[in-house]
Amino acid sequence: MSKPQDGTYYIINRVESPIGERLCLTFTGENQRPTVTAKSDSEAQRARWQITTFSDGNTQSIVPVANTGLECAWGPGVVVVSSAGLHVWAIRSSDSGYTIKDGSETQVWGLNLANVGSEIAIGNDAELERQRWTFHAA
Repeated sequence: MSKPQDGTYYIINRVESPIGERLCLTFTGENQRPTVTAKSDSEAQRARWQITTFSDGNTQSIVPVANTGLECAWGPGVVVVSSAGLHVWAIRSSDSGYTIKDGSETQVWGLNLANVGSEIAIGNDAELERQRWTFHAA
């Protein structure tokens, strides 16, 4: 299974909104839960993320380009963006898209509902499309 190369990406869910919008992981602020918004190529959109491989060579950090002193971390059943502190994720390709899992690869990121404004849940991998992501160079 391959992982994305270090770089800056839009992270887009495999499932579109009910009106056909591509749902892009979006930074909402420090100690806040990122949500998904309709994909836009606007530089002003807070939807660009820096992926960097951790020193173990297997896991990666996910950092908002809008504030590189923060990173995605595990909150109470959801993803939160907080102070950088070695929060790493296992990002791997699969036949249906990338999975983003905790470092032990037991829990996966996903959307409970594929709608603009939905938060990113962390839970068991049910191999649903809304638990799969694509990475597009920004």
